[in-house]
Amino acid sequence: MRRLLNKLIGEKGAALPITASMLVVLLGIAGFGTDLGWFYLNASRIQRAADAAALAGVINMPHDFPQAEVDARAAAQTNGYVDGVDDVSIQVAEVPHDPNQLDVTVTDTVDTFFARIFGMETVTISRTARAEFIPPLKLGSPINQFGNSCDPGTGGSSCGPGFWANIHGKLTDRAMGDAFSPACVGSNDNPGCTGNVFHRDDGYLYGIDPAGQSSFTIEFLDIAFHNVSNGNPTSDHIRTGDRGCEDWGNDDAQCGPTMIISLYGPDPDPLNVSNNPHICTVEVPPRPQVPEEDPYNWEILDSCMQNVSAVPGTYVLQIRIKDEGSAQDRSGLNRYAVRSSPGTKLFALRDMSIYNNAEVTTEFHLAEVEDYYAGKTLVVELFDPGEGAQGYLQMIDPRTDAPYTGTCRVYDSNNPDSGWNLIGTPTPCQEHVSVNEYHDRWVKFEMDLPSDYACGTDCWWMVNYAYGGSIPNDTTTWRAYIVGNPIHLVPHS
Repeated sequence: MRRLLNKLIGEKGAALPITASMLVVLLGIAGFGTDLGWFYLNASRIQRAADAAALAGVINMPHDFPQAEVDARAAAQTNGYVDGVDDVSIQVAEVPHDPNQLDVTVTDTVDTFFARIFGMETVTISRTARAEFIPPLKLGSPINQFGNSCDPGTGGSSCGPGFWANIHGKLTDRAMGDAFSPACVGSNDNPGCTGNVFHRDDGYLYGIDPAGQSSFTIEFLDIAFHNVSNGNPTSDHIRTGDRGCEDWGNDDAQCGPTMIISLYGPDPDPLNVSNNPHICTVEVPPRPQVPEEDPYNWEILDSCMQNVSAVPGTYVLQIRIKDEGSAQDRSGLNRYAVRSSPGTKLFALRDMSIYNNAEVTTEFHLAEVEDYYAGKTLVVELFDPGEGAQGYLQMIDPRTDAPYTGTCRVYDSNNPDSGWNLIGTPTPCQEHVSVNEYHDRWVKFEMDLPSDYACGTDCWWMVNYAYGGSIPNDTTTWRAYIVGNPIHLVPHS
């Protein structure tokens, strides 16, 4: 009995050091787990700071990398990380071969708790985020001029692109081809008209890229609305095609809409002029119609649009119609052209309304889609195209100068806000248009760009009216864009 008791006492004594040893191991594991959780928490905080910094900075790309650095570091500071303070490092870098992306790396040195027992007093944690900004596409013009410089019926190809820029008065009928400026459907000069669900008051926007020039000047051709006067008629096919008051038998030279032209400096979101630095605004009241045989003259509206000191970025020119006065003052169709100094580029932003005034022209510049859009989806929406004729509307790929042969979906709609109807997946990408089939209606093309899409030095997609001959003069509205959130994070390899 004594032997058994001594044995039990001996075994119990051996368990104590084993238990103590296990406690040390368990405490070590617990300590390691505590440190691991601490590291994970800090890594998450650092990643969030890097994400926020990349998203804040990338909106300045590609024109203003120094500002991108400033905004990225400010966003990181808001999230608790200041470059050069407490061992924090913030690196902001351009992404090679993709000017619309930005990399931000945030690095911090974190103290340990229990790991210091094993000689590990700090751990350095680094996280990188890459953000992408998809800028609005440049539309309608690869040069410094939007619209013709002379009558294409007499001047030939030297006139320009074969169309006038177009804007309709608020009380005109949407079915005449301008989707956004009119507030009416089914009638003209009628304050009680049926409302246009697409209507907006901010007119049309044009971007000006100084393209390295130190200054630029903006000139206009026939920007004023010209009404019938002194026996000089207006009509779609005469001069730049202003018309409106003559439809009511009014030959008052002052009849018609007043134009409002505003110039804004660059900011990261050119489509929202409320945030852009305002440079100046000029109002242009209606003018008498000039004789059809008179020359076309470019004019500078105001000194504020002459020799504008340029910084990198996209300047925004807004053209809209003043919504004041009688019904006749808020009606009418105004066609015009605008240009900036040689060496710069001028193009439509968001969408454009144009009047085709050259029956011999069948191809028009649509949108510049550069290499960095590879793998994304290009969308083209056309309102009221192809009236009075029939044939094919084709999306021309700049890589082949032929209709696009990749994945293409075509839709139609009476009201895009209520949805689109898929009508085909053609190869090549085109839609057969019958006479008046798209009168006051929309057609949409969706094109999935391949991951290896590369267009080189000419990335301008075209719209071709393949009608087997000339196409009629017509007003239409186009818009083109890339699908997706314009500012977003992308995987970083």
